[in-house]
Amino acid sequence: MSQDYFVFLSNIEPFSFLSEKEIKHISELIQVELFNKKKILFRQGISRLEKIYILKEGTAERFYESIDKKIVKDALHKGEIFGGISILLNESIAIRSLEIQDNTSFYTFPKNVFISLCDKYEDFKYHFTNIFGKRMLDKTYLNLIVKKRSDNEQSIQFFSNSISSVIRRNVLFCGVNNSIKDAAILMKQHRCSSILIKQEGRFIGIATDQDFRNRVVAADLKISNPISDIMSDPLISISEHSSVFEAFIKIMKTGVKHLAVINNENDAVGVISNSDLINAQGKLPFLFIKEINKAVSYEEISKKQKQLPQSIYILINEGAKAQNINNFVTAITDAILEKLIKFAIEEIGQPPVKFAFMVMGSEGRKEQTLKTDQDNAIIFEDVNGEELESVNAYFLRIGEHVCNLLDKIGYDFCKGDIMAKNPKWCQPVSIWKKYFKEWIYNANSEALLQISIFFDFRFGYGDIGLVNELRENLFNLLGNSRGFFRYMAANTTHFRVPIGFFGNFIVGSQGKFKNTFDIKGPMMLVVDFARVYALQHKISATNTMERLELLYKKNAISESDYNDIRHSYSYMMNLRFINQINGIINEGGEPNNNINPKKLSRIEQQTLKEIFKKIEAWVKLQQDFLRVI
Repeated sequence: MSQDYFVFLSNIEPFSFLSEKEIKHISELIQVELFNKKKILFRQGISRLEKIYILKEGTAERFYESIDKKIVKDALHKGEIFGGISILLNESIAIRSLEIQDNTSFYTFPKNVFISLCDKYEDFKYHFTNIFGKRMLDKTYLNLIVKKRSDNEQSIQFFSNSISSVIRRNVLFCGVNNSIKDAAILMKQHRCSSILIKQEGRFIGIATDQDFRNRVVAADLKISNPISDIMSDPLISISEHSSVFEAFIKIMKTGVKHLAVINNENDAVGVISNSDLINAQGKLPFLFIKEINKAVSYEEISKKQKQLPQSIYILINEGAKAQNINNFVTAITDAILEKLIKFAIEEIGQPPVKFAFMVMGSEGRKEQTLKTDQDNAIIFEDVNGEELESVNAYFLRIGEHVCNLLDKIGYDFCKGDIMAKNPKWCQPVSIWKKYFKEWIYNANSEALLQISIFFDFRFGYGDIGLVNELRENLFNLLGNSRGFFRYMAANTTHFRVPIGFFGNFIVGSQGKFKNTFDIKGPMMLVVDFARVYALQHKISATNTMERLELLYKKNAISESDYNDIRHSYSYMMNLRFINQINGIINEGGEPNNNINPKKLSRIEQQTLKEIFKKIEAWVKLQQDFLRVI
């Protein structure tokens, strides 16, 4: 009888991915379960699965239940599996109900065997996680899956966890000249589904089970060939300090299935795959970005962007951290920008020289909220005088096209005209270096304003080498300008926290925002604090929270100050998001940064007052320190 089971399994996915030996082993464990009457075999959200069910004969229907109604129904066909996704992603609780008719039979085998197969064979597991990912694109399915779960679950907080909590640290690698056979033997011995490839002490690529199947077996390649013939390169990596959310975004943007996880010394300490992440947590907000990547018109992108407030509303209600929400908004904005630039290039033509589209301000700091405008620029490589006019004209067309589309989608034009469509901010590398030098050595009020925006610049699209060159030049200039930091410290005296002498909130007395204060003001004091110290210590990160963490690691700020500043900034950012969401969804207006303290609880009011006092102390500390540099 087990031979019948073997033939049956060999012809259905994902068992067909397995070796004959493995299929034979499963066949010996198969049981047949026959049901003679119509019944609901498993109930959504209630029934626990202890086995995998493969339909052998008969009729079965999967569906979701909502207020005693069946929704999103589909038939389970012969050879289809029930229970895999529930076991992998929902702690074995049925995600859907399963109703069977008379004389229906299943092949079953134990849950622990299924989990073992998923652990051993990535392609086998990917079959289930990929199905889940595709279903998440369906709005109805998404709404059902991401509904609020019980309070004891970590929910969306998972995304702010470090990827160190989910990576596989058993780093397996071989040399670039090792044979395919050698690599396969190593993978078998260590029960790994991937292997990193090393050359001259540096990791340069990766080979996976899928590469062996598609590039060796299917291509009839000799196993004596070097592993470099089938590896994927260049190796895409991510820092071990990154969050799970950042790993999701990188996998989505690059289209790879595996990321090498590297430490501060750029040594690989682990590997993380898309199925690792999906298996670790079923909620996938990064699929929002996938829909943007598939868009074929700016109208589609605009429609998706307008859904952003509701998505953030859900994240806030589920307890997401402010930095997580910032990352989400930034990732979406980055995806939109990249798509619009590609639209522009398709229409105008390929760029004549290397260029990079830079983002600055809040977008450059990865701290965009729902009230934001454009701050962007273009940098392109230097060309001779004869070419400059035509090259500059091309990039101005690109800048104008992209900025206009951003405005149509919902990212307002910058009131200060700091945009790539402004000829002043669409320049070759040499001119940008000249700008930076002038601002640093002539730090007047206008220059300090430019610095507060432009020195938070970040790569958006194009050739990242140009952006890196500009940053290196910036640090070289700062190393020769001690007076610059004194000017920056003095500039912070122009800002005040909205607290009066007697400890009361200072609010507006008239106009649209009467009885409110702008939360962005005290937040910008923290931004300025982190920026000045980051520039002094030549820290490339532009995000405020990342800057603070790196400053702490460099002993530039104490542990207590680091924790206080980090928690304070996060608290204000969260309050800012809640206020903006309330303005859009509950009041039907435009997002703003104005907080009415009377609408806050006594605890919230007191918390803000304590935060504002600490901000004043940090600013004074910064001024006193930098004046003596």
